[in-house]
Amino acid sequence: MNTLRILHTADLHIGAECSYLGARSNERKFEILLTFEKITDLCEERVVDLLLIAGDLFDSNHIDPSLISGVFNALNKLSHTRAVIALGNHDPLTADSPFVLNPLPQNVYLLDKEDSVITFDDLSCRVYGASFDGVYNEGKAHFDLTPPADDYLNLCLLHGETRSDLAGNYRPITPEFVKKSGMDYIALGHIHTRSQVQYVGITAIAYCGCPEGQGFDESGEKGVYMGEISKGNINLEFVPTAKRQHYRIEVDVTDVTDIAEKIKNAITETGTNYGAHYYRITLTGKRRNERIIEKEELLARLSPLVAFIKIKDKTKAGIDPYALAREKSLKGYFAALMLEKIEKAEKEDEKEKYINALEIGLRAFSEEVGYSED
Repeated sequence: MNTLRILHTADLHIGAECSYLGARSNERKFEILLTFEKITDLCEERVVDLLLIAGDLFDSNHIDPSLISGVFNALNKLSHTRAVIALGNHDPLTADSPFVLNPLPQNVYLLDKEDSVITFDDLSCRVYGASFDGVYNEGKAHFDLTPPADDYLNLCLLHGETRSDLAGNYRPITPEFVKKSGMDYIALGHIHTRSQVQYVGITAIAYCGCPEGQGFDESGEKGVYMGEISKGNINLEFVPTAKRQHYRIEVDVTDVTDIAEKIKNAITETGTNYGAHYYRITLTGKRRNERIIEKEELLARLSPLVAFIKIKDKTKAGIDPYALAREKSLKGYFAALMLEKIEKAEKEDEKEKYINALEIGLRAFSEEVGYSED
C-alpha cells in the first residue's frame, strides 16, 4: 500500500505587523520566519514527502523583502520534500505576488487560481486545490476536477471557511462539497484554531491552525499536523512549533497586599518555560481603596520575567459608594447622583455605563484619571 509522509501547515502570516507588541513587533516578524524555518527543518529531519501550505504564508504581498528571501531560502534547502502551496486571502495569486515576481525553487509547486491538480507519479499521489485570486473568493458546490478511479492518493489543499452554505466571502467549503470531492484528505487553512481530523463521507478533513499565535485572541499551543497517510488511513499527529504562546490571565486582587507577587505566581503556574511567552493580565476584584493601581510600577517589576506583558485594570474601588453618598461633600454628592442613575437605569448596558462613570468619577476626585483612561 502506498504510504506518504506529509506535513500540513497554514496561516503563518509572515510579515504581520504585530503592533500590539509595541517595540517588540519588528523582532516578532523575524521570529515567525524562524518558525517557518523550524517547519522546513522538521521536513528534513522526518523525511517528509510533501509539505502542504494551505494559504496565508505571507501576511500580504507587500512585506519586507528580507522576509520573502528568508522563506524562499528555507524552501530551497529542502532536499527531499516537495512543497505544494495554495495561496490565501492575505497573499493571493495576483501580479504582485512574491510567488509571481520570484522564480520558484525546483521543489515548490503553486496551485493555480482555478481548480487544478499537480501529479507526482513517483509518489503515486495527486494534490488538487486552488489559490485565492483576491481578498475575497466565492465558494462552489463542487470541485471542478474529479480524481480518477485508481490507487493514487488524492489530496486537496484549500484556504477557506467550512460552512453549511455558500454565503461566505472566504471560499466557503460545505459538507456536500467535501462529500463530492472524492479526495482522501483535504488540508485546510484560514481558521487559526486547530481542528481534529474528521471524516465527511469517505474524505478526511482538518484545519492545522496557525504555527504561531497572532495575538491574545489566539492563546494556547500552536503547531502543525504531521504523519503518514495512505488509502483509508490518515494518521496525523499535532506537533507544536510555536516559539511563544499567548496567555490571558485574570487575577483577582481583592484583599491582596502584594499585587505584583500574585501576578508573578499566576505567570509561573503556566509552566517552567513561562519566561519565553506573552501575557495579558486582567486585574479584577475590589481595590483596597478608590485609588487606581499603578500599572507602570507593576510593569517595571514584572517585565524582566517574561517576553512581553500587558496589564489591564478592570478592578473596582474598594470604597462603599453608598457610605460615601451619605457624606456631605462634593464627592459624596457625586456618588449619590450616580447611584440614583444606576438604580433608575432600565437597561443593563445603561446601568453598566453609569457604574463605569461612577468608577472613573471617583478616580477623578483623586486626580488619577488620564486622558486615555482604559
